[in-house]
Amino acid sequence: MSRVALITGGAQGLGAATAKRFLLDGFAGVVLVDRNAARLEQEAKVLEDAGRAVPFVADLRDDATPEKSVAFALKEFGRLDVLVNAAGNTERCGVPDASVEAYHRLFDVNVKAPLFMMQKAAAAMIKGGGGVIINISSMLAHGGPPDIGIYSGSKAALVGLTKNAANAYKRQGVRVFCINLGWANTEGEHNLQTGFHKQPQNWAELAGQKVPFGRLISAEDVAGVCAFLVSPPAQMMTGAVIDYEQMPIGTYDFHPMVARE
Repeated sequence: MSRVALITGGAQGLGAATAKRFLLDGFAGVVLVDRNAARLEQEAKVLEDAGRAVPFVADLRDDATPEKSVAFALKEFGRLDVLVNAAGNTERCGVPDASVEAYHRLFDVNVKAPLFMMQKAAAAMIKGGGGVIINISSMLAHGGPPDIGIYSGSKAALVGLTKNAANAYKRQGVRVFCINLGWANTEGEHNLQTGFHKQPQNWAELAGQKVPFGRLISAEDVAGVCAFLVSPPAQMMTGAVIDYEQMPIGTYDFHPMVARE
């Protein structure tokens, strides 16, 4: 039987690209969860040629959203096989200037929502014979620059939850993965770079010239990784945290302990 996926942050970027990839790979349908109703409707129409994409308008900060979105998927398709937690808040906020309000905004979307999405989705998957959960984290979970400390902390928490969930569900047919995403050229990142950081419109091209592989990661690249994780070759693994990045953590282009001119 063809599979069904529920994808948060489905109105654009990684979520939309992954939805398209799943449909092209033969999924019976996808449920796109996002709070932007207009963008959701637009994306669902864009995906019509690939397959059936159903929008579900909801705010991930609402505690009721996980249960409601999973119930919606079951009502529309009768099953749920894959969950992709692609939504995220990338608000800039460091430890020195953190506020309680910013902490809650970041952790509500980046930690609490994925946690309870996993809980509700896994329960449905177990009844249906199993499934796959993919959490989109960030390379900044390893630490990050000073001005993004609370985001980094939230993504580190998501990594820990991924491993624990993989352990909790390992004998019930639900496999759980996490992708630590490196610098990617997505719509959200474009808005952040040109708006908050005041970078030029061609920032991605300029940044791509400085990284090892000659370009930034694309949403389609990440969708391909998700496609692998839900495919038969990945069926004997769970709990993997994938650093999807061109700059291996802990390595340098120079010796860090040797003075350079």
